[in-house]
Amino acid sequence: MRRYLVAAGLARLADEMVGVAVVLLVLSRTGSVALSGAVVACYTVPSILSGPLLGAWLDRARRPVVALAGNQFVLAIAAGGLVAAGGNAPALLGSALLAGITLPMTSGGFTSLVPRLAVDVPRATSYDALLFNVAAIGGPALAGVVSAVWSPVVAMIVLGAMAFVGAVSTCGLRVPERAAADTSSSSLVAAMRRGLRHMATTPPLRGTTVASVLSLGAVGMFAPALPVHVASLGVDEGYAGLVWAVFEIGCVAGLLALRRHLDRWRPERVVFTAVALYGVTLAVWPLAGTFPVLLGLALVSGVAQGPTLTSTILARQRYTPAGLLGQVSTTGASLKLGAFAGGAALGGALVDRIPTASVILLVAAVQLAAAALGSITARQSNPDRVTP
Repeated sequence: MRRYLVAAGLARLADEMVGVAVVLLVLSRTGSVALSGAVVACYTVPSILSGPLLGAWLDRARRPVVALAGNQFVLAIAAGGLVAAGGNAPALLGSALLAGITLPMTSGGFTSLVPRLAVDVPRATSYDALLFNVAAIGGPALAGVVSAVWSPVVAMIVLGAMAFVGAVSTCGLRVPERAAADTSSSSLVAAMRRGLRHMATTPPLRGTTVASVLSLGAVGMFAPALPVHVASLGVDEGYAGLVWAVFEIGCVAGLLALRRHLDRWRPERVVFTAVALYGVTLAVWPLAGTFPVLLGLALVSGVAQGPTLTSTILARQRYTPAGLLGQVSTTGASLKLGAFAGGAALGGALVDRIPTASVILLVAAVQLAAAALGSITARQSNPDRVTP
């Protein structure tokens, strides 16, 4: 598992650097905010559609590490393309599109390997989830610091180098091969349909997916509103990044506090409870009269949200057969990316029309609705356990 954590950690850290590094690179070369946003969109939007197909392919691959390493090599090549593109808009957009197509493999693809590599799957899953939080804190910070000290070009080179090293590290993973009968019994399209049907017809997995996707979609609404809200407290809007960092630190703290106990409860119930508590804590944010108080509330919200990702992954593992786990994981990642992108677009429109405090309360309300709807869609009389 140590090799896995290194490989997945490098891949996710490079991925988290992209959002900041690309924006700064495009702005420094073209000065166009619209183009920087379009480049980021080209990086995120294709993954919404590619996740189910890539996951089905990964499940059928006899050597999944080759597929995952290839994904990281693609990101390294795309980073080089962005550096070489200069101010050429089509080249910038094309390079971002190339990197974005395989994006779900960075999160869901690696995660699908955990049951095949670990003896203690719940514990390994908690470590895997911690990688997401650490990367979410370190990636943007690293990209920002390198860009400020040297240049956005250097930040992009560091990103590409990290993806390349991550690819090499991934090649060193020893994952048991599947028998040919497990990977070639049907066409790729049929396998993809079977995975999507499994997600839709397995109540606990369906409920977990509904709750987590709606929750992240609401967080997307929060993204454009937070800088404006921070500015209303008398500090520079750039301090919104600090709020997110403190939130992620809270997530790490919450997960570390509960990770040894998560296997005592059904994972979908942990997700519903954590999402609901997250909504309750968010509802208090508009009451913060100073920035330090807001940071304190962000920490509390992070603690409440902490077990959500780990329990979402555990639910996928518990209710999904091994032959479909890669697809379920990458499809879940695609759905969440799509929800976040849609939420961000909606949030941007709402900020111009209603107070940011109202946007925050709306986000909080959606968290509660997500928990309730997830719980409803997860109901069944005799839930079956499927262990990969």
